[in-house]
Amino acid sequence: MRKIAAHYLITSGRLLNRAVVSLDDDGVVTSVEENVEDIDSICGVEFYNGILIPGMVNCHCHLEYSYVKGMIPPHKGLPVFIDSIIDIKKRNEVSDEQKTASADIWDDVMYNEGITAVGDHNNNDYVYSVKKKSRIHYHSFVELFDMDGKSAEETFRWGLDRVKTSLQYGIEATIAPHADYTMEERLIRLTGGEDALEDGTRADGLCSVHFKESVVLGGPDERRLILGSISDRRDGVLLVHCIYATEEDISAAREKFGDKLTVVPCPLSNLYIEQRLPDIEMMKRLGVRIALGTDSLSSNTVLSMVEEMRCLQEHLNLPLTEVVKYATENGAVALGIDSWAGTVEVGKRPGLVLLSGVDPETMRLTEKSKGRRLI
Repeated sequence: MRKIAAHYLITSGRLLNRAVVSLDDDGVVTSVEENVEDIDSICGVEFYNGILIPGMVNCHCHLEYSYVKGMIPPHKGLPVFIDSIIDIKKRNEVSDEQKTASADIWDDVMYNEGITAVGDHNNNDYVYSVKKKSRIHYHSFVELFDMDGKSAEETFRWGLDRVKTSLQYGIEATIAPHADYTMEERLIRLTGGEDALEDGTRADGLCSVHFKESVVLGGPDERRLILGSISDRRDGVLLVHCIYATEEDISAAREKFGDKLTVVPCPLSNLYIEQRLPDIEMMKRLGVRIALGTDSLSSNTVLSMVEEMRCLQEHLNLPLTEVVKYATENGAVALGIDSWAGTVEVGKRPGLVLLSGVDPETMRLTEKSKGRRLI
C-alpha cells in the first residue's frame, strides 16, 4: 500500500487541491482525498512537489520508426516525407537488431515519462519482442496499403496473419487502413470493415487511419473513401492528424460514428511535416473527443506526451486541465481501456505520474516541464 500526495491532482478534467491518492500493491487506486491539510508532513504519505496526473495514453505512434530519428529534415511537406521514408526503407542500411534496440530504448523512455498505453501502427516483425516484454499496454494497428503485385484480398489476408501473430505475442491488434493516397478503394473497404471476403471475414475492433494530413496527397474523394469504407460497427474510430479537416469533414464523421469517434492530432509531428496544426477549436465546438499522439521519431524529436501538451498550450492557449484530459482520459476511451486507465478513480490502475516544472501562477507547461512515473 502506498499513499502519494501533491499540491494538485488533475483527473477527469478537474483540478483537485492538496490531493492524496492511496494505491494497493498492484497499483489499484483505493481512495482519492482532496483538501487534505498538512499533506507534506503526514506520516506514511509520500509528498511530491508538482501535479499528479494519471498515466498518459499515446494514441498514435510508429514505434518501429524509432531508428529513423534525425534522418528526415523538417518542414518539407508530406510528399517529401513519404518519399524519404520509402528511400530509407529501400537503402536498408540499419539492421533489424539495431531497429529493435532503438524501439526498446524509446519504449523505456515512454514508460518512465509516464505513458501507460500506446496505439501503435505496426507492420514489421522487429518490434514484436519489444512490445511483448514492455510495461506499456500496446494496441497494434496493422496498417495496410497497396502492396506491389498483390490483390486487395491478398493484402487483407496478409494483414489478418499479422493480427494473429500479434495476438500470439499477447499484443492486442486490429487491421486498419493507412490512408486514401496509398490504397485503392477495394482495400480501403476491406480494411475499414464495410466489405468482407467471400467467406465472410470482416475487419472489426478498433480502427485508426491517417486522415486529411495533406492537401497534395489527399484526393478530392478522401472523405467519401475513408468515412464510407469504415464500418460503424467497429469498436472505435481514430482519425489521425486531421490537419486540413474541415467542419464538414468532422461533422460527417461525427454523424456516422457518434461517440465512437476520436480525433487524434499529433501536434509536434504536424508542425514538423506540414507546419500547421488542426482546427482544434472547431473540433471542440462540434463536441468531438480529442486525444493526442506523438507519431514517430521520423517526424518528431521526442516521444513525449508532456511536450505534445505543451505545444498545444503554446499555440492554442488551452487550459492545463483540458490538455491533460486529451492525454489521459480521452486517449483511454479512444483505445477502449477506460475501465482501468485514463483517470484516477477507485478501482482503476491507471498509473500515477508526477508532472513537474509547471508555472504555478498560470498553470502552464514550460520548457522545464517533465513527466515522471511514480506508479
